[in-house]
Amino acid sequence: MRQNLAILLQSVAVGAALVLVPATAGTTVMKQPLISLGASGTSAQPGQASEFADAKMMMPNPFTYVYEAGDALSDEAGTGQVYELQLSGEPKAILQRVADALGVQGSLFEPEYSNDQYRVFVIGSKDGSGASATINWSGTGSWWFNEPQAYPTPDCNKWETAEDGANYCGQYAEQKPTPELLPSKDQMITEAAKIFSAVGQKVSAAQIQTSSSDWGASAYSSLQIGGQDSPIEWTVSWGPTGKIGSVSGHSVKAVSRGDFKTISDKAAVGRISDWRYSGQLAQSVWAKYQTNPGGEVIAFDGAAKSLSAPEPFGEDLPENPEPDQSPAPSPTPINVTVNKAIKAQLMIWDKSGKPWIVPGVMLFADQGWLNPVFNLDDGVVELPDPVEVSPMLK
Repeated sequence: MRQNLAILLQSVAVGAALVLVPATAGTTVMKQPLISLGASGTSAQPGQASEFADAKMMMPNPFTYVYEAGDALSDEAGTGQVYELQLSGEPKAILQRVADALGVQGSLFEPEYSNDQYRVFVIGSKDGSGASATINWSGTGSWWFNEPQAYPTPDCNKWETAEDGANYCGQYAEQKPTPELLPSKDQMITEAAKIFSAVGQKVSAAQIQTSSSDWGASAYSSLQIGGQDSPIEWTVSWGPTGKIGSVSGHSVKAVSRGDFKTISDKAAVGRISDWRYSGQLAQSVWAKYQTNPGGEVIAFDGAAKSLSAPEPFGEDLPENPEPDQSPAPSPTPINVTVNKAIKAQLMIWDKSGKPWIVPGVMLFADQGWLNPVFNLDDGVVELPDPVEVSPMLK
């Protein structure tokens, strides 16, 4: 594998290439929407159905949240760049490069589920039992490598027989972690940089983030768009034996569509409750401002703020409760003051399945994270009709 990587590093990379088409002077004036969103939501990829579109009846929320902009938020509008993500390269050539880099053997084939809207090619194992490389030529041109042998199946302590006569494992042996087999941080960075470069993403060691536990390890790097980490990411993961189990990436170029007006941070607070303004953040952004299991938020200046655990809702219910025929109670309103806003890029998907990178804002209250929203001025993005959600259990 390392020999393959060394050879590939000397060739011209395919996959993601950042192409910035210069914006014209000034801010783009919209005569019609630049982006039209579908009913599946701003962060849904092609083929994914939105929970909002499908779940027309949901469990009623006992609370409603009233979001208010704090005095610290800016009321000044601004501008932000919009990038269209376009497929880049030839899918079969990209997939072959991935297979060569990761030592996948076999001929390229198109599986039965491939179609004109969701074109898929595979090299390697057809039944999923061995190593394979796959590319989906839609959306971001995502590809992935999978090696199931990196995640060994535990020994079976007790075999049982099903009604149809088939044998299955009723009890697996307990597995013990082997952290000594996992690569060190430096080893992860070195190996990830070689793989990413070989398949088209030239990165430096400083651009690679890592994480590990007793059961596995991973590394990732983001495509830089407009000088920022984007949600377009390359990842590599190691299984508990220290063997690479998965690698993934994309085949896109980012084309600047111009500079567009954005609303103020205070005005953006009004979009928190509307799922149509949501979008996907880069993993590195989540990592920087995440809430950890201990209940602390990594604050903006590095200090930690404690969060109190939420109060339990309701009492223990019987195993087979009788249907409640009484009207649903009115939700209790809770006021939430938004006191911090940080600019960030978001990825959204239009109704044709094309991804876009748009300006957005992360919003915070004393209670922690709130939904990030894109902050383009009205008219740049055509929104789908809102989905009416009935306060009932589906």
